[in-house]
Amino acid sequence: MRQMSVHRLVTRYCSRLLVLSGVLLFIGCGGGGSSSSDVPPKKEWAQATSVSSSSTVASISGTAWISDSYYASHCVGFSCIIDDTRTDDYPGVDVTYINQTTGASGTAKSYYGPGTDWAHKWFAGVPVVPGSNDIVISAYDPGGNGTTITIQVVAPQPLTVQSTAPASAATGVLLNASISAQLSGEIDPSTTYFVAVNGPDGAVAGTKSVSGSTVTFTPAANLAYATTYTVTIPTTLRAVSGSSLTSEYTWTFTTMDYPLFRVVSTYPAAGATGVSTYASVSADFNATLDYSTFGSSSFYVRNASGELWGRYYSVFGAGGSITDGVPLQANTTYTATLTTAIKDNAGNAMPFDYVWSFKTGD
Repeated sequence: MRQMSVHRLVTRYCSRLLVLSGVLLFIGCGGGGSSSSDVPPKKEWAQATSVSSSSTVASISGTAWISDSYYASHCVGFSCIIDDTRTDDYPGVDVTYINQTTGASGTAKSYYGPGTDWAHKWFAGVPVVPGSNDIVISAYDPGGNGTTITIQVVAPQPLTVQSTAPASAATGVLLNASISAQLSGEIDPSTTYFVAVNGPDGAVAGTKSVSGSTVTFTPAANLAYATTYTVTIPTTLRAVSGSSLTSEYTWTFTTMDYPLFRVVSTYPAAGATGVSTYASVSADFNATLDYSTFGSSSFYVRNASGELWGRYYSVFGAGGSITDGVPLQANTTYTATLTTAIKDNAGNAMPFDYVWSFKTGD
């Protein structure tokens, strides 16, 4: 590979080459070489090879001319031969853009070197507005030689948020609520985006999913009581049509206040790992349990395959647990569920099913 690069670069810069005892001597090195078949073929001054667009940005890439002056002035001596690692050399032609519809302008990013097989390639992310945009691409060398091309880009109409759950400014939201937004177009499930949910302690962990025009964020654990959360959908979200939001969409909601009867803690804790396979699973509440409501129909533990674990239940004041004669499976994720059927001695029920997961160790 290096020998090929040396040969390419030697023929580019030297009109004559003399080899004496294995030592390369250069005679008349300079800007020639345009007649060599190893010199990259010249392109049109500017040529677009790929165009795509969201509602806000058009992604345009292509090739451009390589200035003759580049060969004469780019490097000197042995550096022209031994350096075959350059991937972003200046090819001697500047590629710029202007969106005549909006006035947005800028300079494309150029790539040139062994990494592009010695072709001048460029990329521009051009701000656009929904509808037709006339984008002028210009390619000129320092001597003022060059030309322009015009590309018409029709950007799709933007996505809009039709509804959210919880609703914006909602209060009393359950701690186990999922968070979703319905948009105006079918969402591309392969799109790269992050629905961010943030509370007073920072980002909330969870998973995202897409179904038709709805995106959903499911927190990894129950949210906190009496807490305000902010949800953000970024402009990187894409519809199947290529549409995007024109700006980030945010809304807030506040979770419910502390109920009369609630779970205080669990063992194992939510998200715990390396749990002993001989552990029991338990929960503590803020009030004495009505033992008649605590049993197999109101408290159960399942693995990812849906298999139930646990057959012995016990209640002790404000706490209850489940055990089994068979240990938990090693390296297995279990999900425990406490249902609203569980009540305290005053008859108060939990306002929602309390669900958490943990994983056993070896």
